[in-house]
Amino acid sequence: MRIRTKLMLSMSVLLVFILLFLLAATHIQFYIARDYAYREDKASFEALREEFQRYYADHGRSWERAGTFEFDRARGFAEVLLYADGVPLYRQGHLRVDELRNDGYPLVIRYDGQKAGRLYVMNDEQLKTYEFKKMWYRFLPNVGRASLLFTGLAALLTIWILSWRLTRPVRRIVQGIESIQQGNESASFPIRRKDEFGEISKALRDMNESLAKAERARKQLLSDVAHELRTPLMIVQGELELAQETGDTLSPDKQSSILDEVYRLSRLVHEVLDLSKLEAGMTELRPGEENLSSLLEELADKIRFLAEDKQIRLTLDGPEEEVRVSVEKPRILQALYNLLTNAIYYTNPGGQIRVSLERAIVPDKQRPYARIRIEDSGVGIPEADLPHIFDRFYRADHARARPSGGTGLGLAIAQQNVLAHQGWIDVRSVVGKGSEFAVYLPVLPSSSQD
Repeated sequence: MRIRTKLMLSMSVLLVFILLFLLAATHIQFYIARDYAYREDKASFEALREEFQRYYADHGRSWERAGTFEFDRARGFAEVLLYADGVPLYRQGHLRVDELRNDGYPLVIRYDGQKAGRLYVMNDEQLKTYEFKKMWYRFLPNVGRASLLFTGLAALLTIWILSWRLTRPVRRIVQGIESIQQGNESASFPIRRKDEFGEISKALRDMNESLAKAERARKQLLSDVAHELRTPLMIVQGELELAQETGDTLSPDKQSSILDEVYRLSRLVHEVLDLSKLEAGMTELRPGEENLSSLLEELADKIRFLAEDKQIRLTLDGPEEEVRVSVEKPRILQALYNLLTNAIYYTNPGGQIRVSLERAIVPDKQRPYARIRIEDSGVGIPEADLPHIFDRFYRADHARARPSGGTGLGLAIAQQNVLAHQGWIDVRSVVGKGSEFAVYLPVLPSSSQD
């Protein structure tokens, strides 16, 4: 059922209830006014009752000839009816007996604790209220029909306007969703509204922007992967086609070159898969308790030859006591290896790289952390590139030839590995002076004590 139909049905039911309420309120109001008139002139009503009770007592507990008796107190009332033993015994006024019995104010007459009869009376004010009620009930059918007609037309017009205004943002939201389904990144929603529709619109717009961003990232990833794969594939293809055309046997140098490109392809595929799993949270960590000092010494020993080849001085500083953390050793070593090789690549010959380990208290955190600093005296990173250095395939040195370096995934993998261990990486850099990468990892409680 459409919203407009629901509104019309709801308004129709509401109108019926309003008319019934008005009718009931009018009926109740008459009795309220009647009883209020009694309270305002209670003494006269009670005096009338006492006069009839005296008559009953003076005539031997009988109402004989009461219909012809002149009651002094009755002159002050517009309507009086004495009713006893199922018959009217005294009547004053022009209303019918049944009318007075239904709408007159009842006064019970008692003698010696026994009920002797009942008076139904109306003073002038009560009679006027009753006549207004009769007039209202006489005109009520016509008034009701006219009210239903005009109110119904007004309600229909109001419902149409309200439903059009209420369903307008819904229609725009539906159009926006259909636009998203068609791949339109600039779908519009009534986002400026301050009601629930505005909240829905904002959520849909944010979702659309996230989807658009994810789609752009997906396209960029495909483009980057294709670009990275194309160069080694072209080299391998070219060498093999040349050997096939000439019939010459591949020399050891050519075989080594082809094998290097195959290794490069294999490394790229594995890193892309590894990063995708990390970002999707599909990698299950198998942490164990490790000493960070020992891990850094092990890594420095493995990577020192790369620094020596470029005549770079690599130093390692750390506390004498153990700094124990819960990590998956291969993944943390992979993250630190990527950061160190990146520092070596961007540090000129004769420079230096310093790796240090220390405990750190982070103000916003509830637990102590270990901080690993990797400081180099390299070329530095421009400020505009700092927000993007952990993006896939991003290189701060745009002039760097891809075949001559890595895949552009090293820092992204390092960051994801550290994040998976509930840590993070901070970066500071000054162009021409060097960079500092600080890796924060939570330490085990037992190693937080000096």
